[in-house]
Amino acid sequence: MLRIALVAGPDPGHALPIIGLGAALVRRGIDVICWTGREHLATGRSRGMDVRELPRLSPSDEDADLGYRFWGRAVEMAPRLADEMRAWQPDVVVADTLLRAGGLAAQLLDVPAIELIPHHLPDPSADLPPVGLGRRRRRTPLGRAQDRLLVRLQFRSIAVGREQGRSAAAALGLMAPTAPALRLLATLPGLERPRSRWPADAHVVGPLAVDPDLPVLQPPPGDAPLVVVTDTTAPGVHARLGRNALEGLRHLDVRIVVTSTQLPAERTGNAVVGTGPHLPLLAQAAVAVGPGGAGFLSKATASGVPMVVVPIQGDQLEAAARLRDARAGVFLRARDVGPRRLAWAVARLLADPAARRAAAGLARQAAALGPDLAADLVVRVTRGERPEATGPSTHLSAASRSGPPVPP
Repeated sequence: MLRIALVAGPDPGHALPIIGLGAALVRRGIDVICWTGREHLATGRSRGMDVRELPRLSPSDEDADLGYRFWGRAVEMAPRLADEMRAWQPDVVVADTLLRAGGLAAQLLDVPAIELIPHHLPDPSADLPPVGLGRRRRRTPLGRAQDRLLVRLQFRSIAVGREQGRSAAAALGLMAPTAPALRLLATLPGLERPRSRWPADAHVVGPLAVDPDLPVLQPPPGDAPLVVVTDTTAPGVHARLGRNALEGLRHLDVRIVVTSTQLPAERTGNAVVGTGPHLPLLAQAAVAVGPGGAGFLSKATASGVPMVVVPIQGDQLEAAARLRDARAGVFLRARDVGPRRLAWAVARLLADPAARRAAAGLARQAAALGPDLAADLVVRVTRGERPEATGPSTHLSAASRSGPPVPP
């Protein structure tokens, strides 16, 4: 029997896609152990896999440095992970992109590693705007010159990261970090930007995230359009989106559900606040509202629901821009958003049939991809294969390409 080790940190946007992949592997009769945060143990176990808590590390004053959090923490964690995996002898390790310890543990065990990225391809490209800023292509010579400078700085930052990776590997007695056999991108072809060269190791596999095991949250009764809002799940980030939505949308002819761990549960008038799985709500929704985290955005696009995105941090800015460019959503800057502007954006999407058509096109792409495709690629790596991607649409059939333009 094949044995697959999965590794992801506790952030839901990174842990839940790994668990979604694990569930697909379990359905194939594969033995799976997933190392992640303790809050996801029940969700993984209910899907048939062995789930174990990641080795815990004490907080450090150096955690404010991103390079240290990527590589310094990986040096501390990788030997512990490798020790826990060694007796089990996995055939391959699939690790979330933020947890470098997973790839280093695989290297210590001399088994292949696969990297799972829960969003768009993060690689900068000389023929694209700088990745991560949510910019469109600049039209003026000055704007294009600024973008070229920022892209050069991004390449320089990547070079610094490679050097940090080599130092981390040397601290573990390794020559250098080995490149992953494959990278799995849990996004959609229609959310990728055309680029002159697509990396052969990067496979767009569609949404992977599962819902956590929570009681279903029932929306308010009635037949008015349902608007599903989620606050950020990122630790240490104050959530204002849910509160703005409640204040701004209560006076519209809509039903509102806000999923939030920071707001008190309530059920009043046309609004419900609480915690619950997103997919049952999105199956009924007319519009979704969120900060653009990979998990909720992937579920909304898979459900064919246009979205108002108010990014807060990290990859969310770029994700919001990609959804806007696919014409399946509205991108609002967090600093500019109050209750009125949010209500206006929701009303605009409710009245926009083109946005609904674009969202439906993304949903067709999602239906053609997903966890079973990702599981198949993982299994092929265990056989010694290294399948090559020719572009974001490599695994998309002609019938599922209708909707937003798909890059070659």
